[in-house]
Amino acid sequence: MTLDPKLSCRRCTNNAAVFISRKEPFCRECFVRFLRGKQRKQMADYKVCYDPSTSAPQIPPKILLALSLSESSLSLFEMLVSLLHEQRKMHRGNSGFELFVVHVDQSNVYPYPAGMEPNTILENIRQNYHDTCTITCTPVDDFFADARTGLQFIHDASDIAEYSLLEDQALDSKITVSDLLTNIRDRTSKLDILQIIRETLIFKTAKELECTTILWGDTMSRLAEKTLSLTAKGRGSVIPYLLSDGSRNDIHNIYPLREVLRSEAEEYINLLDISKYVSKPSIKTPNVLRMMTIDDLLGNYFADIEKGFPSIVSTVVRTAAKLTDTVARARYACALCGLPCDDESPERWLQDITVNQSAPTADSTCEQDSIGVVKDRQRPIICYGCLIATKGASFPWISTIASSKEAVLDEYELH
Repeated sequence: MTLDPKLSCRRCTNNAAVFISRKEPFCRECFVRFLRGKQRKQMADYKVCYDPSTSAPQIPPKILLALSLSESSLSLFEMLVSLLHEQRKMHRGNSGFELFVVHVDQSNVYPYPAGMEPNTILENIRQNYHDTCTITCTPVDDFFADARTGLQFIHDASDIAEYSLLEDQALDSKITVSDLLTNIRDRTSKLDILQIIRETLIFKTAKELECTTILWGDTMSRLAEKTLSLTAKGRGSVIPYLLSDGSRNDIHNIYPLREVLRSEAEEYINLLDISKYVSKPSIKTPNVLRMMTIDDLLGNYFADIEKGFPSIVSTVVRTAAKLTDTVARARYACALCGLPCDDESPERWLQDITVNQSAPTADSTCEQDSIGVVKDRQRPIICYGCLIATKGASFPWISTIASSKEAVLDEYELH
């Protein structure tokens, strides 16, 4: 957008405005300071701390940045680098945190434009920022490095039964995430499962590096999209647990850009000339409305809304932050996504909402409840959202536990 050259920055009133955000004109310096201030507000605890008894600097905590190479994650990366430089300059080389960066390479699943492959981009970043952080690139297929990971993909919606990993057969080393996604028909579900795999690898890397905090580059716009998307996917109960700053998987999670719009993050990297590091897979979004994923639809919606009505985006995020977290202390976790879920199995709930038999007697009810508890503990629990996402999926390395003839007949025995 071309601005009037006579338009001045409202904050400093000296320089010409280069960008209008939330109806306020900014010059380059004021806009960069404006966004960095929002990021630092969310990370106010990560200052250089000194031991009061010795006046020596304390050992800084290790934090991990999940770098997706999108505009928002790159803008957060630059803000962190800037903060580290300032801290080291003011505190004689000491910093308030040690920065690690991890990127999950999805090039085996989706193709990237020539010359824009993640490994190429990350190597360029290493050369320019090698003195600031440690960068790790994790292939998405490392998700299957541990054979037991196959236990996470156990659901076949054609039948509600018990599943287990074949104990007498090693997981085929050639199985890839791409193979897994081919078993899922719906595009929304594919991206949902891929997101779960990425987050699993990020948490795994964080624990291996002994990081105490993970930083996510989701902007206010993205958090608003996720809020409505999780609701539509049947994951509404985990919105406050998943999108709020707090502990998850024994690691503190922070969204430092929760007050920054996507358009602001895009302008930020353009002004600082780091847009050359943006790398996205070549995924063609369908033009037909009914073929779009939920995330595609919400992305288009908020891209239009934030231009004229940014307060609506803020309202969605702030409303989600006010929701009560009812699952953080749940006794069980979903075997697929790892998120907390209710004690009541969604599979049993879906099965019980239709009455197919007469009500049992009081004695038989107690007996069936005790048996049901044992059976549920034998079968990994799948949350409702993952139950929907893997509907109709079939995974060849998972086998159904065959029930004995006596067990089948016992279900139909009259007591």
